[in-house]
Amino acid sequence: MFMIIWCHCQDHLCIVRDSWCMDTVAKFGRNSVCARPTQCFYLKDYMIRSGHMSELLDMLAAFKRGEYAGVKIRLGNLQTLMSTACVEHLDFMLSEYIDIGLGSLEVKPLEEREDSNVLDRHTRKSSTGALHHEEEDVLLEDMSGCPTWEVIQHLQTCTSLKGQSLLLRVLLKREGPNFITDEGTIVDRLERLCRKAGDMKYWSVVRLTASLCGKLVDSLAPSITNVLVRGKQVTLGVFGHEEEVISNPLSPGEIKNIVYSKCMPHDEREAVLQQEMIIYIGNIISTTPELFDGILKIRAGWFIQAMKNELKASSEGNQQDIHGLSPSAIKQLLLTVLTQKREDWLHRRQLDGALGRTPKDFYDKVWQILERSPAGFTVSGFHLPQQPTLSDMTLSEMNFALLVERMLGRIAQPEYRQIMVEMLMVLSTILYRNPELEFQGCVELDKLVQESFQYFQQDQSQSHGQEKQDDMTAFFNTPAGVQHGTTSYLAKAAVNRLLQGNVNIDQNEPCTVS
Repeated sequence: MFMIIWCHCQDHLCIVRDSWCMDTVAKFGRNSVCARPTQCFYLKDYMIRSGHMSELLDMLAAFKRGEYAGVKIRLGNLQTLMSTACVEHLDFMLSEYIDIGLGSLEVKPLEEREDSNVLDRHTRKSSTGALHHEEEDVLLEDMSGCPTWEVIQHLQTCTSLKGQSLLLRVLLKREGPNFITDEGTIVDRLERLCRKAGDMKYWSVVRLTASLCGKLVDSLAPSITNVLVRGKQVTLGVFGHEEEVISNPLSPGEIKNIVYSKCMPHDEREAVLQQEMIIYIGNIISTTPELFDGILKIRAGWFIQAMKNELKASSEGNQQDIHGLSPSAIKQLLLTVLTQKREDWLHRRQLDGALGRTPKDFYDKVWQILERSPAGFTVSGFHLPQQPTLSDMTLSEMNFALLVERMLGRIAQPEYRQIMVEMLMVLSTILYRNPELEFQGCVELDKLVQESFQYFQQDQSQSHGQEKQDDMTAFFNTPAGVQHGTTSYLAKAAVNRLLQGNVNIDQNEPCTVS
C-alpha cells in the first residue's frame, strides 16, 4: 500500500539542495504501516531556467537510477500509484476535508492559470533568479490618509507588484476583504497577486500578500511539537515587542492566532516569515540537534534578528532585506547563523545573544550564585529571590532554567544579554574559588555591568585618550579572556561588590585570630 505525500513549496529548488525531505519520507515509511510513501514533485519551466539545471538533472538522474539521498525510489504514473494508496495524514487541510476518502481525490493535468498572461510569461522568461526581474520603481507615499476613491485610482494605474500590495493593504484594512473593485474583491486580488509574485520570485510581496490573506504554512504544528519534545520552548512575536511562549503542543488554528496577533501589528511579513522559520527549525533540530545546544528557548523573532545582524555584517554596505530572500536562502542563512563562528566579538555577542545561547552548565552556575545571594539578584527590573526559589525548585529542574530564561528575556539588546551571561559566569567562578564570600543585599547585576563599563572607559581614556561616552559598542566588541578584556572588568566589579558583603571564615582555619 502506498501513502501519498503532496510536496508543495514556493521555492521548488529547495528540494534539490536539501535531501532532508526525502530522508523524512523514508523514515516515515519505515515507521508506518503504509511502508511505501509516494511523494509528488512539481516541475515547472522556470526551474529549468533558474541557473540550477545541473542540480535538477542530477536529482532526476538519481530518481531514474532508483536511489536518491540514500532512499530507494521507484518512479511511476501518479494515477497508477494512487489506485492503491491511502491518506495517512493531512494536518494542513481544512477540517471539512479531513474525512474524505482517497477515491474522491481527482488528479487533473496541470494547466496554465488564467491570470498568467503573455506579459507574465515574458517577464518570467527574462528572469534569471530571485528579484532579477524588472520591477517598475513606483514611489508611493503613505496612502492611509487618502480617501478610498483615490487609493483605487492609484491601484488602477499602478504596475508595481509592491505598490499594488501596499494599496491593497490600505483597502483591506479600511474596507474589508470583500470590498469589490474593478477586478474582483480585495482578497481575490491579493490571492492573484500572491501567486504572480511567487512566479516572479518577488518574495517580499509574496510574504506580505500571503500574510494579508491569513495563510498558514503546512505542517506548522508538528514542527513546533518537534521542538518541544526536545525539552525546549518556542516563542512567537516580533523582536523588541511582546512575545507569546509555547510550551505545549497546539493545534494549527491556535498557532495561527498567536503568530498573526503578535506579528501583524508590527510587520505583516513577519507573520509568514516566522512560520517559515518554525518549519526550518523543526527540520534542522531533527537532523542536527547539536546546533541548538545551549539554547533552551527558541525565540522566532530573535532568531530573525540574528539573521538580520548576519546579513548586515556580510553585506559590505549593500544590505539585503531579509523579507526579500527566497525560502531556501532563508534556511541557508539560518544554518549559517547556527554554525558560524565569528572573530568579531560584537557580532558574536549579537548572534549568541539573539539565539539565546548559553555556556555548558550555565543554569547550574546561576543556582550556585543564588545560594550565595540571600536577597537574590535583579536583571532589568526582574527580581530572582533566593527564597522560595531554592526551596521550591531543584538544581537540575527545568522550571528553574526557564525562570532564568524569563529573567534574561527582559533584556532588550542581544549583545547586552550575552554580556550579562558572561557576568553570571564570572560571578560563579569567583564564588566557587572563594567559598567564604557571599553577597549582602540584593545584587543589581545591571549596576555591575555598568561599573565594568566604567572601568573599561577609564582604561580607554588613559591609554587612548578617548572621552567617556554612553555608547557601549566598543565594550561589546572587546574580547573576553584576554588582558584588558571584558572578563577582567566584569571580575573587578564583581569582586568589589562581594567585598561589601559577608566573609564567612571557618573557625577551624589556622589563620583565624581569636
